[in-house]
Amino acid sequence: MEEKKVICPNCGSSKCIKNGRVNNKQTYLCKSCYSRFSLDRIRKRYPNEIKKTAVKLYKDGYTLTEISKKLDIKIQTIHYWIKNSRNGR
Repeated sequence: MEEKKVICPNCGSSKCIKNGRVNNKQTYLCKSCYSRFSLDRIRKRYPNEIKKTAVKLYKDGYTLTEISKKLDIKIQTIHYWIKNSRNGR
C-alpha cells in the first residue's frame, strides 16, 4: 500500500504529519509553518478586487450588513478584511 504525499496548503511544504481526527476526518500538522489542515477541505477564495470593493464601501459609510447583502458575502468575512486593511495586510 502506497501512502500519498501530503502537501501543506499554507506553505507548500511536504513536512506534514498526522495530527488526529475531527468529525471522522484525518487532520495533519505542517512541521514547517505549524498549520493544521485536512486534505478534503475546500477553501473559498475571493479575488482582491472584491476585497478592495468591500473595504471601500465600508469607508464610504455602508454598514457591514449592507455590504454583505450587496456582495453576497458573509459579514464575518467582510469584517476580517476591514480589520486586516487597517493593519496594513
